[in-house]
Amino acid sequence: MRTSKLRLGVAIIVIYTIAAFIAPYFVNEEKIENWYNGLYWKDNPKLVPPSWVNLFGKSLPPTEELAPVKSQPGLQAFEYDFRYSKPPQDIIVKFNRTEGRPVTVTVTTPSGESYQFYRGTSDEVSLAYQWQVLMEIAEDRGVEFRMEDTAFRMGLKPLFFVNLSGEVVPEHGVYTITVEGALNSTVKIVGATYGILGTDTYGRDVGAAFLWGARQTVILVYLTAVVAVALGTLAGLAASLRGKAGTAVDSISKLSTIIPVIPFMIALIPLTGSVSYNARITIPMWAFVPALAFLLFGKIARNVGAIVRTELNKEYVAAAESLGADRKWILRRHILRIVGPYSIYQLSLFAPKVIALISILGFFRVAPGFNWGTMLGMVLSQNAIYSMAWWMIVPIGLALVVFALAFVLINRELEERFLSRG
Repeated sequence: MRTSKLRLGVAIIVIYTIAAFIAPYFVNEEKIENWYNGLYWKDNPKLVPPSWVNLFGKSLPPTEELAPVKSQPGLQAFEYDFRYSKPPQDIIVKFNRTEGRPVTVTVTTPSGESYQFYRGTSDEVSLAYQWQVLMEIAEDRGVEFRMEDTAFRMGLKPLFFVNLSGEVVPEHGVYTITVEGALNSTVKIVGATYGILGTDTYGRDVGAAFLWGARQTVILVYLTAVVAVALGTLAGLAASLRGKAGTAVDSISKLSTIIPVIPFMIALIPLTGSVSYNARITIPMWAFVPALAFLLFGKIARNVGAIVRTELNKEYVAAAESLGADRKWILRRHILRIVGPYSIYQLSLFAPKVIALISILGFFRVAPGFNWGTMLGMVLSQNAIYSMAWWMIVPIGLALVVFALAFVLINRELEERFLSRG
């Protein structure tokens, strides 16, 4: 049982470490750079689940970019295979047009009916907002339509549904979108699902944030935990030194235990942080990690100091001192060997605490870079719980819990070994 817990904990940490450093390579960095730029995400569906929900009985159109089946200057054709229970939220057509020449956008249904949605000189058109055309299509196909249907993501229902014997049903098949008069064009289907983890209320890619934030989160946890334990171990050893140096270190470690963590880290923002053009607060890692480690090392230092004082009262220390050994030599050659395993134990104990603190600080945008704490802040600020946006809550919550659980498993194993030796 012991070995299985230790192996499982180590395996989880190894998987997280590898995944954290590989995951960002699967993300378009441009998405993260424009995370707070609302215009960048305006064409995405808002607050929709991931595309894989269709594997569990759903029949929702995914968001996708269509590739042209015919492309030449002045004429492009795109095919969309519609086989879902709901229509796409929108179809956005963008084009580069020839100066002075109008562009025409036509959609042909599987039954062969053609509808001209647009003719004009703008650079893009949103089919779900062509209300006059949609009303004519609705009348022609016997489908009820109101302009406010667009706000409820059903604006294209007249195009993709038809009245058959009094029953309105989806018309499945291949729809052809033809763009005439443009040098080149693109067509985006704004569906009811998106990517691997859906979108938030601004249409931002939650999956991209999850993958990109993994690296920063793992680095922050490892660095902060290691620095805090190293400081605590060294401070616990140094506090046993005679004279002013030992007294000063002991006083600093006591101070560390009484400073409130969250208010102190928030107060760090005006001292080391900066605000970008999009009102994003940025804090350098070189300031965040030492500051958080300083606030956490005090308890470790106190515990290590207690172990050191106990060892210094033993006979082998007195024998070494009688032979001329000084306190520093004894600490380095004898006491450190005893304190070392305890420090590793403390590392496994502190890592879950660091994970929790980084998550909490993320609510206040205090953590540096782009991490899972940032995503937890999204969950709170966008009321994801009340919106039933489980794809914003479950993956990040589960990822943090499993990461913390790995260290808990290792900690329990080390604790059992220490007790069995005692």
